[in-house]
Amino acid sequence: MNNDAHNPQPADSHGALDLSAAASAAGQGGPSTSQQTNREGGASGINIPLIDSCDDSSFEAIAANSQKVPVVLVLWAAQSLESKQLLATLEELAREKAGAFQLVEVDVQQAPRVAQAFQVQVLPTTVALVGARPVPLFQGVAAKEQIAPVIEDLLKAAGQMGVTGRIAVSGSDIAKPIPEEHIPALEAEERGDLEAARAAWEKIIEHNPRDEEAKNHRARINFKLREAQENGDLVFVKDQYEAVQEADALVLVTEWPQFRSPDIRKLHKGMRGDLVVDGRNMYIPAKVRELGFRYVSVGRS
Repeated sequence: MNNDAHNPQPADSHGALDLSAAASAAGQGGPSTSQQTNREGGASGINIPLIDSCDDSSFEAIAANSQKVPVVLVLWAAQSLESKQLLATLEELAREKAGAFQLVEVDVQQAPRVAQAFQVQVLPTTVALVGARPVPLFQGVAAKEQIAPVIEDLLKAAGQMGVTGRIAVSGSDIAKPIPEEHIPALEAEERGDLEAARAAWEKIIEHNPRDEEAKNHRARINFKLREAQENGDLVFVKDQYEAVQEADALVLVTEWPQFRSPDIRKLHKGMRGDLVVDGRNMYIPAKVRELGFRYVSVGRS
């Protein structure tokens, strides 16, 4: 499998899941017509999670769900930033569609046989199950405005196949109204001004550090900006604080003076992870740990 951030071991082909067998097993529970689906779901909908995960052992249950409602599976790797960006986008779409499809997140390290069955070569890979039959969707990451039409086409195709059920959703599953303070940042995104959008999200997070939605938007913007700036594998940033944006870990390998006394709080605020590997023993361990980092140094505790 090809994945820029992480390259998991390929699954052993011996014992890989048989999709046709899974489809047959899922279909043994009864007819999959829209009439049967609607009768099972009732007025309140089908009682399955809107967003779920699966491993090798639970795949058949997910295939059975697809007899009633379309299932979108994202095969991803936990160490991949690109995968996490895609999951956030699809979760947003799943909530907006309010039960029209089930989103299932499949960590390939936890489900190697599922990955083998779908012959996954690129992470993330997005596929669907309709009536327990696989429907390829796309590979890699894509913007929300590119994914939304793909989901619409999937739902139309599912309707033609008689899979028209809806999931019973709770208030927490439905897309929430857009907070007023998010509007300027979203407008900047829509007009393509990514720098202005990032600045707006940063301001929102500064006022409310617990705004997870704003953090997800900022992560997507940072990914787009880095993608636009890439020259081979080298990305230029203006300072150390920009370099650690959304980083899982900070590894210090130089003794340059500008890195000796950084604003540790500012570093921590910009990072997604909390690991600091100090290869030059430049930081004060107690101070770094006090601010919430996991600190590893060379030759000292």
